Amino acid sequence: MHRSLGHISKVKSLTMDNKVWSEALIQLFISLGNRVANQIWAPVVPATEQLSPDSLDDERSRFIQDKYSRGRYRRLHALAYSPDLMNQRLLEAVYGPDVEETLSLICSGAKVTPTDPLSPAPLQLAERAGQSLQVQLLRLNEFTEVPPPHPVTVNGRTGSTPSCEEEEEELHGKLEDERFLFSLENNSAACDVLDLREVHSVHLQDGNPPQFQIHSLNQTLTCAADSTEDLLSQFHQLLTVILPAGVTGAEVGGPLAVSKVCVVEMSVGTSQSDAWILLGVGGVILHQSNNNLYLQPITRHEMDSSENILTLDTKDRSVTFRFEDTLSCTSWFHLLCSVLKTQPANQSPVPVPAANQRASLYPVMSVKGHVPPAIERCISHVTNYGLKVEGVYRRCGLTNKVNRLVEALMTSPSSAPLESDEQGVLDAAAVLKRLVRQREGLIPENAREAWLKAAVISDESSRFVSYKRLLHDLPHDNRATLNALFAHLYMVQLYSQINRMSAQNLALVLIPTLFQTLNQDLVRLLREFIIHQTLLFTVEDQITFL
Repeated sequence: MHRSLGHISKVKSLTMDNKVWSEALIQLFISLGNRVANQIWAPVVPATEQLSPDSLDDERSRFIQDKYSRGRYRRLHALAYSPDLMNQRLLEAVYGPDVEETLSLICSGAKVTPTDPLSPAPLQLAERAGQSLQVQLLRLNEFTEVPPPHPVTVNGRTGSTPSCEEEEEELHGKLEDERFLFSLENNSAACDVLDLREVHSVHLQDGNPPQFQIHSLNQTLTCAADSTEDLLSQFHQLLTVILPAGVTGAEVGGPLAVSKVCVVEMSVGTSQSDAWILLGVGGVILHQSNNNLYLQPITRHEMDSSENILTLDTKDRSVTFRFEDTLSCTSWFHLLCSVLKTQPANQSPVPVPAANQRASLYPVMSVKGHVPPAIERCISHVTNYGLKVEGVYRRCGLTNKVNRLVEALMTSPSSAPLESDEQGVLDAAAVLKRLVRQREGLIPENAREAWLKAAVISDESSRFVSYKRLLHDLPHDNRATLNALFAHLYMVQLYSQINRMSAQNLALVLIPTLFQTLNQDLVRLLREFIIHQTLLFTVEDQITFL
């Protein structure tokens, strides 16, 4: 059946095609195999769609096309909603031996052959690094056509919510260029069109199945999908169309809510201009005039629903902005309260369903403990001013100035004179490394042997379980500090095309700070902690649906 669908599969005989079976190709098949490949292409197949030994040819044909050509069952890479970040991650992954991640990136849409002739080709980088398995995998997929994400299903009417007496219509929708097409029961003859350029707000919301809402100038759509994975895939694809070029929201771990707002006032000057504000579990970003302002940490948040106004305060500034409508404002504010684990003033707590009643749409970070104010101040400063500074954390600060800043931050963290120019960022980065190194018990010396043992575990899932166990055994303050540090480093490596600090480079630079050694296994550990920070620091038994 695979041979009859030659445009989908490459079928090679073990006997007739024996010349193609090089040692490297054999080793690639051993490394991946059906188990690993199916964890990417088909981790979960509905029982009604699974094949049996008695399945008919047309059933087999349909299953193969659903699996590979349509990508119905695949597990998308964590960066799948951002093509630029995926392509950058592929360039990093091919330097190492992790062919499973490379396959996941390719299956999610990362480009093996770059469209920009000036960009480095992953195949060339893999050859240069001597990664023969990566070379084989990339050669096999040079011309792979990756299926597009699945269409979303839209539940509900446009406009106002139907009354209890009305039966809610089942609508079906899909994204096409800058339009969202939706119709009753896939009836293309009666298709409505939403121009995505008119959308001013999109946000996840409570629901079973999980849902998100789209608000435009004259209507509201509530969108659902068969699975959380499908929903998030569509949600993030929608954001890539709506948001200005270059804005992904990956800096906050993937947005939960995005709205177009009018900035009414800022503490540094007064403004009346349009902007986009993005909320994620990692914080808030205000995108205005092609600049990203990272609002972290938020010290006060207040809503005036009568004017659709929201005010956010940080240690450095205060920002007030106005939403297009009341529903967007209140939805955004409730999500913000949930992320910050607070409740809106004068309102009853929002009930949280039991864990067995509803699946989680996104992880809620629940790391107990306190981050030292001096470290928190440095992280905030570098995040706000240093994500695009080339060589941040690799280049040195000025020794005398760093010494003075360390003393000032230890004495009065909030008033220490950190500067926002390039040298000031390098000084703050050097101070942060010094402060972390001075906390000798951050990773206790008597536990470092256990960390090293975890780092050399070959199976990734077992390795990650060991990582979580090690984090669980740390004191609360240590765990909270590491969580804040790796969340920050995750954001830094997202800008590696500009700052040249990939996760691997950051791990190499920071391993002496955390472990006082250059052990390569621990370098991999730090790299994985940077890339998978959200996964490793999420306390699974406390995840709830917001």
